[in-house]
Amino acid sequence: MRIGVIMNRIHGRNIFIVSLAGVLQPIGPGLFLERATASRFSALWIRVGRGEGMDPNLAMPELDGLRRSLKDADVDLWGWHVSFCATPSAARKEADLALEWVERHELDGLVLDLEKTPDTPRFQGGPREAEIYAGRLAEGLAAKGRGIALSTHDQPSLHPDAPLETALGIVEDVTPQVYYRSAAVARRFKKSLREYEALIGKDAIRRRYKPTGNITTSANLPLHSPAASLAATRSFLHLVRKTGCDAYSFWCWDAAPREIWDFLRHEPV
Repeated sequence: MRIGVIMNRIHGRNIFIVSLAGVLQPIGPGLFLERATASRFSALWIRVGRGEGMDPNLAMPELDGLRRSLKDADVDLWGWHVSFCATPSAARKEADLALEWVERHELDGLVLDLEKTPDTPRFQGGPREAEIYAGRLAEGLAAKGRGIALSTHDQPSLHPDAPLETALGIVEDVTPQVYYRSAAVARRFKKSLREYEALIGKDAIRRRYKPTGNITTSANLPLHSPAASLAATRSFLHLVRKTGCDAYSFWCWDAAPREIWDFLRHEPV
């Protein structure tokens, strides 16, 4: 299957947000906006739903005003959707709902979270469901000039049942989850890079491979201290630049240490 229509591409520095209320309430919208711009983010990625369920982020009365403020500051607001897609009809419905949510809130694009893991509800279908889900979203987003990207496993060889080749045949930008747990980033990053070179070709890496690094010191993937988070982020950025990737992202604002904001303020994209 060929890559679909090229749309709004992810670029620069980006960050996932799980709970918009959780990050807004402790600091207020003013400081939130200041951190987003000072950290040089090109876009913030908020969760819009899990399967057919809309996320509470989209019910926040502040959302539309926040989106406008970000837009005035030249920061895009994207969504990300956790796909389940157990059947073809479910894949179709999830895609249609996600399109509706993106359109209603005028988001700039959508990141498709397509992971196949046994421990939590994740993508439950196969290549047919991936083709329906990703294909329907790609067409719908392209029609409105919005962007699309794929968030998924950083080491495809460990997830042979995930229909990544199908999704990669539809979605241009891939943001592998390089979720290291220490400052020794290089081994995992380089393994991920090699595996994606095998899938998409070495010549396509700079254009398509846009990895997600881990900055968290709490929740389910924590580095052991703020200092470890900063050291890992330095290593990750060095590898991103050395590889020539023109975009990357971080997981996630919600669980980031306070020290990361001053670091990003002074760290070139």
